[in-house]
Formats: sequence, structure tokens, C-alpha cells
Amino acid sequence: MPKVKWLQSKFNGNDKYDAFPLLEVLRIYELEALEDWFEAGVAAEDGCLFPCLINLMLENCPKLKELPSLPPKLKNLEIEGIRWTTLNFCSNSNPIPLETLWVCDCPNITSLPLADEIARLAALRSLKITNCPNLISLGRYREMDITNNSSLILDYLCISHPSVLQMEPLKSIASLKKLSISDNDEVVSFPNEAEQWFLKVRSSLSQLGFIYLASLESLPSFLESLSSLQSLHIDVVPMLRELPNLPPSLKSLTIWGKCHPELKERYGEDGGSDRHKIAHVPHIHID
Repeated sequence: MPKVKWLQSKFNGNDKYDAFPLLEVLRIYELEALEDWFEAGVAAEDGCLFPCLINLMLENCPKLKELPSLPPKLKNLEIEGIRWTTLNFCSNSNPIPLETLWVCDCPNITSLPLADEIARLAALRSLKITNCPNLISLGRYREMDITNNSSLILDYLCISHPSVLQMEPLKSIASLKKLSISDNDEVVSFPNEAEQWFLKVRSSLSQLGFIYLASLESLPSFLESLSSLQSLHIDVVPMLRELPNLPPSLKSLTIWGKCHPELKERYGEDGGSDRHKIAHVPHIHID
């Protein structure tokens, strides 16, 4: 296989490199030996690293070193199977245009400094943090951020463990439309602290999903208080036997994939003993 020259660059008026000056979308995947972004001596500072990049996807490149900073126009970042320990945002004080941040299957990640940069992350709308077992912090939430009314306003959030909801800035989230809790084999039930968090978003949360939760035995009873909830999706939650009371606002209930036989018996359309408890939901699908 012929070698591909991977560096596209030009000198600007200040004799600095612009690396990949026109590139907008970059996906790097399954390069298990890749370590460095550039050859030694190639400048990648002061906004010259991928100056026009909008979408960056990194998958299963375990040796790849961390970016020195995010590209200045980056809107969508997805990393999966990367062994970084944290994530470096831009070092300047400009707003960070990031709209989507997905971090999945990154066992070495211990911190994502979202709270540190909350004032500059006003564009962030989609956040996914799954299968990062060593994550202990989303940054430090300062009092000045609260007084400046800087808080996350997300459309979509996906997490693996409810404990992440107790980390700032998620703990003080202002608004959320869609939440998925997925890919966890350990969670059996939801802690009491989760109720206060859900009550904060009850007027904005419209879609909720519990997906691939192998040990979950019960859904939180406070679901009934989510006054804006319209869609509830349960997918591969095999230990769940019973549903809590569901809010009057609910329009769609889907129970999909492998589920406990008792759940089907109790809520099934044909003579289920608890079918009347979900009769107010217009659209019900139990697979």
C-alpha cells in the first residue's frame, strides 16, 4: 500500500504553519499505533491547528496523544476508545463554539473541565459521557459562574451512571430536553439525590430513555412529577418487573428488546393486570 502524505499546510504572513487550512471534517479510526498528530517541528499553535475544522471524530486510537488545544472553529467532537486523561480546551478567552461533545469508552479519563469553561461553552447542546469508569470531575464550579448566570442549557444528555448528574455543571443544569441513561451493568436503583436533579428539569424534559441497564430493578418513583415528559423509552432492561406511576403528559411508551417476562405479563395489551395504569398513554409499544 502506498504511503499517503498526511500533512497539508501553508505558511501565512507571519511565517507560521496553517496545518490543513481548508479541512472541515476529520475522522481517524482504528489506527492503534498512531501516537503523534504531526512530525516533530511542525507548528500547531496560535489557532494554526486545523483552523477550519468543524467535525472531529476519533475512534479506537489508544496511543494517540491529546490535542494541545481544540481547533478554533470546532463544533462537533466525538472521541471513543481514546486513552486521554482529560480534554484541553482553547487557552484563550474566546467563546468555544463546541455544540456536540461525545466521550465514550475512555477508561483513563478522570476529568472533563466543563465547569471551568462554562462561560465559554454557551453553544454546547449535546453531551454524551458513557463508559468512562474513572471520571471523577467535570471541573470546578466557581461562585462567579453562578452570579453571571452561566449554566448549561442542553438539548440532549446521555450518561452511564446517575452519579454524573451530581457533578457540576450538570448538577446546576438550567434546561434539558432529552436524557438517556445507558450502558451500565451495575446500577440497581436510583439514589435519593437524583430526585432533586430531575425536579429541576421537570418543566423542560420531554424525552427519557433507560437503555442497556443489565441490573436495574426499578425506575424512580418521581417520574410521575415530570410534567413535560412525553416519551419514555425502555430498551434491554431485563431485571425491571414493574413501572412506577407515569405522568399524565406522557404520549409514548416503548418497552423494547430483552425485558423481564413479568413486565410483559403485567402491562401487556392482552389481559395484563396493570395495563390500566398506563391506559392514559396514547401510544404504547411493548415488544
